[in-house]
Amino acid sequence: MLRLRPIKKDEKIAIAIPTKNRPSYLAVLLTSLLNQTYTNFMIVINDQSDSPVARDDALTDLFTLAKTNGHEIKIIRTEGGWKRHQQAMEAVPESIEFILRIDDDMLPDVHFIENIMKPYFFFTDKPLAAVGGCFPGPNIKPVNLDVKLTERSRTSALDELTWKLQGYRYYNDPEVIEAESLLGGAILYRRGAVENAGGWAVEGYSDQAYREESDLCARLVEKGFTLMVTTEALAWHLCAPGGGARKYLKTPRGNLLISDDSNTKSDDKLFNERMKAILGKSGRAAAEPKRYKMSDLQKRVLKGSPLRTLKGRALKAVESKVLRKFRGLYWYFTK
Repeated sequence: MLRLRPIKKDEKIAIAIPTKNRPSYLAVLLTSLLNQTYTNFMIVINDQSDSPVARDDALTDLFTLAKTNGHEIKIIRTEGGWKRHQQAMEAVPESIEFILRIDDDMLPDVHFIENIMKPYFFFTDKPLAAVGGCFPGPNIKPVNLDVKLTERSRTSALDELTWKLQGYRYYNDPEVIEAESLLGGAILYRRGAVENAGGWAVEGYSDQAYREESDLCARLVEKGFTLMVTTEALAWHLCAPGGGARKYLKTPRGNLLISDDSNTKSDDKLFNERMKAILGKSGRAAAEPKRYKMSDLQKRVLKGSPLRTLKGRALKAVESKVLRKFRGLYWYFTK
């Protein structure tokens, strides 16, 4: 196993932002970053826009403000394709070990960086390679984590990729949870681990790069690294309808993908082939993830508990009973 450098108390990190034709969303993201409680970072913008972001007046003001506050801003121009993320990584100074890759249509809360870094400080003896947060849509309200974790599909395994834990809810319960795959959008990577697993770029994926992050997570797990989710790190997914790799139509029922999905299907096929090879070679079964309460971690108690608890199952049963009764009353009064 690769020996990883421990995180420093006031670690300087890089924030890598891919962007394409979304200047207003990028401005919202930059504004949030400039108000973070954790302030020791530089920003690398991977610009694929038709009109360079440096020509946008509002963004230029934000770049100036960032520099005034001591944040280095580096803008690189790429033309898309599978190499673009690797080029962003190579633009980060070699002295920086931790890189937050975040989409340009995310809105992190002001404690996001501080919170997504915490697991690295707690689990210094684990080969922790990447940490993700929770990324709900603007219309989502918090739910009970103990109830939701009774569903095995809440966390992601290599042979069952779902991100219900991260992408569809957020929680009042501050915990850190092990996973085998992380939802893209905002992931804090350890550079040494990524390089050991072959780098960010994987040849063969389309410009839409539908499974690129999943592929990287799988390669990290194959190498023996650990991935985690922290429910404290919250970033709203605004889901820009235009620009980027895919196009969406905003409706009252949510965002509908309207761009050509042939490339995403192609990426899915390539990803499934690669995962079949990885799982076949390792012969491993997905391990039951552990969960760690933040209150315990702050006391330096690093003993994790099973994902599904008797309390959680009981709460789930009560929730199901209440829902059945509600549906019965609804049917009675509306028949």
